[in-house]
Formats: sequence, structure tokens, C-alpha cells
Amino acid sequence: MQADKRKGETPPAYPPESSQLKRWIYRSMMIVLGMLMLVSMFYMPLPAVVHAATDSLEITGDGVTDPLTLTLTQLEEMEQYQYTYSCINTWPTKKWYVGKGVKLSDLLARAGMTDEARLLKFTAVDGYTVTLTVKELLKDKRYRFPNFKSGGGDGDGHTPGDPSGQVEVVTIIGLVSVEGSDNPQYMNDLNTLLLMLGQRAVTEQTGNLFVKYLNKIEVLTDEPEKWDAPQANPDSSTVPAGTMVTLSNLHNDDDKIYYTTDGSEPTRNSPMYNWIAKRWWSSRADVLGTINHPIGPIEKDTIIKAVTIGPGKADSDVVTFKYQVSGAEPDNGTSTSTVTPGPEESETTEEHGTDEMKGEVPGKPSQKIIKLAIDRMEADIDGNTCALEAAPYLNTEVGRVLVPVRFVSEALGAGVNWNPEKGQITVTDEGKEILLTLGSGNVQINGIPQAVDCVPVTLPPGRTFIPLRFVSETLGAKVGYKAETGEITITR
Repeated sequence: MQADKRKGETPPAYPPESSQLKRWIYRSMMIVLGMLMLVSMFYMPLPAVVHAATDSLEITGDGVTDPLTLTLTQLEEMEQYQYTYSCINTWPTKKWYVGKGVKLSDLLARAGMTDEARLLKFTAVDGYTVTLTVKELLKDKRYRFPNFKSGGGDGDGHTPGDPSGQVEVVTIIGLVSVEGSDNPQYMNDLNTLLLMLGQRAVTEQTGNLFVKYLNKIEVLTDEPEKWDAPQANPDSSTVPAGTMVTLSNLHNDDDKIYYTTDGSEPTRNSPMYNWIAKRWWSSRADVLGTINHPIGPIEKDTIIKAVTIGPGKADSDVVTFKYQVSGAEPDNGTSTSTVTPGPEESETTEEHGTDEMKGEVPGKPSQKIIKLAIDRMEADIDGNTCALEAAPYLNTEVGRVLVPVRFVSEALGAGVNWNPEKGQITVTDEGKEILLTLGSGNVQINGIPQAVDCVPVTLPPGRTFIPLRFVSETLGAKVGYKAETGEITITR
């Protein structure tokens, strides 16, 4: 019977035992091959995300007579120095560094740095570069401030620490270091070679100057450029009591603005205005207005002096802004008042000067009062209701209110011109000309460049919106905002 059932079947090419052995070998090979493929997936080369420690340092440029390249071994054979550094970055937060390595001055002397050297350009293996002046790095004294964290924690980089007890330190190229600790036992070579330097003032932000994986120093004889001078909004003028003054410069990043309100000359030890660098504005929109806050309120005739100080360039010229409060007693041109910086009167804070905004103030000229609110299609101008072509809205990334451009001409009485080819809006009023460009934070006031943290935009169905506070205050108006209701009051 079994023979009948097998009729017509193809006989096996191998004996049964041999066939089973073949299948077993095949399955085993497939298992092994699969395991090899799985292992190879975990060990495939991936794009490098962590750079290895640098093993050499090149010193070159037209500011040295003996260009050279030193290996890590040669650097280790030089005299070593260990320092602890206080450091603040541009976020800003505070942290310690400890490093041990070679003095930068010793390296530059070995390469024969000339008296004509003016700039030092540091380049890392990942392409990151920092340029500093010879003066700021080698001639200005730098310190460790043991009490730089007083008054706040690591995250309170905008809180000025205590400068007492400062200890002079020198700039080194660290062969071993630790970031975020003042304990030298944690030093390692993860960031080797590392440019390490002290602070010239307890508030100076140096974190972005610590160059990791350094492999090249160029010594240059080019004369350093000068930082652009700060601008003020409003500019020097007669202003209503309670005015808040905003300062800005071309970049608003690591080019820091220092100012005074008592008539003295500002230095890097004076109050800093732009604590948070522009690179972080969108990430820190929730606190930007309270940390980078305007100066004021100005209640008496006031003189503000300001200067831009930053890495790699000479300090800007000191500029002076004079404010005479309308209705105040005229002075003899020599008296000034001290203004204590207060919380920013921005689109994320409480309204300032509410009583003054409710009507005329005795002794002051009549003011126009404009009231509007976020997402509301109408405004109140001196008690008269005015329909808006689009509702104001809040840019939550930077905490600023934008309004349709036509509102500026209808409510503030300014002239508005639109250039569709360049995407530019020009606002003019009583000798003031503001030039804004869609999608750009670069603006011009009477031809002078400034930067804003809220850019003009066009939204469907083709409505152009511009930053309310910047334009209004540039035209001499005062802006108040109630965050809980979204109500805005403008007086002019």
C-alpha cells in the first residue's frame, strides 16, 4: 500500500539522512548570517557628534615671526598652570571651570608674536571660530570672582554677583579641564585643547569664548573694527512722565550695551541692558521682557549714556540721550536724575502709569488716548469706536503685540507707505521716519540701523502687521498692556 501511495512522486536526490543534514546546515547558516547583520547595524559608522581631543596646535599668521605646530606631547612638556574660572554664558547662566595647561602668552612668545599683532583668531577642529583683540585678552586684567553667584543660582545669569574678593587669572590653553565644577579632581581631556579665560567684570559674559577642540591660533595685524554705538527708543526728546526707554544695537547678541543714568561714563562695570543674547530670544520669550527690560519710568529730566562692549572689536563711542519730561520744571542743563531700572513695560507685564492714561494730567498738554485689545476688531480713539481691518494679535514667541499697518495711520495719524517690490513699510511722522522690512528684525530710524525682536509679517488674506510697541514708542507714544485681559492703552 505504501508503495502505491508513493507512485508518481519524485524520488529524493539524496538519502533521507543527507537531506536532513543539508537543511540543518542551511538553517544554521541563515541564523548566523542574520546575527551578523544585526550586529553590523549596531556597529555601522555614524556621523561624528563628539569630537576627539585635539592632538596638536598650530600658531600662524602675519603677526608672528616663527609659525609653529606643537604636538600634545610638546605642550605637556611646557610649564603647566592651573586656574579656576568664573564664567557666564549668553543665555545667561553661571558656571565654574577648572583647567590646567599652558599660558597663551608663553605660546605666542615661542611663535614670536610681534608688536604689530592686534587680533587673535581661534579655530576648533569643528570649524567654530572666535576672534579676540590682543588688548582684551592679553593686556586687560582678567579675574575669577569667587562670589559671582551671590544673589541667585546658576540660572540667574542676569543677576549681578558680588565682585569682592576677585582673584587675577591668566588665559591658558587647557590640556585637561572640567566644566560646571570648581573641583580639579574632575578634570579630564574631553574638551582638549580648550581656550580658557577670566572675566574683566563680574557680569561679563565669556562662555561662548571658551573654544573646545582648539587646533589653530592665527595672530593678525589687522586693526580691530569698532562696535556700533547703541540706539535709544525714543531718541533724545521731550517725553511724557513715565516714559520707558529701550536700547538696542546692530546685533543685540554678545555685543553688550552698558549704560548709566547719573551722567557718568558707562564702562563694563555699569548696568548691562541686553543680558539675553538675540540668539536666544525666541527660546526665552517668556522672560525676555523682564530681563532685557527698558530703562525707566522716567519721571524727571534724565541723561542716559550708553556704550557697546563686546569681543573682537574696540568699544563703541559713548552716546548720550537727553530726556526732558513735559510739564517738569526746566533745568539749567546740568542737573540729572537717577532712574532705577524697573520691570519691563512690555506685552507680557502689567500696565504702567494707569492713572495717567485715563485722562489729562494737570500741567500737561492734552493727549490722545487709544484703547484696543488682542483679537478684538475695534479700537477706541478718544472715546470714539473705530473698526479695524484685522484684530491685533500676540506673537507668543517673543511676547509682542502686532497690529495691522493701517491702524498706525488711522489711530496715530502717521503716514504709511508700502513698497511691494522690496516688502518694506515706511512710517513717517513729525520728522521721524521708520523703515521696516517684512520678515526682518533690521529696521532704520531716520536712516540709522536698529534691531527689533518682533518682525513685521503678512498674514492671510494679505494683511500686513507691524510691532505695535516699537512703532508707537518711536513716534513718541506710551504703551501700556494688561496681560490678563489683553487690553492695550496708547497715549500720545
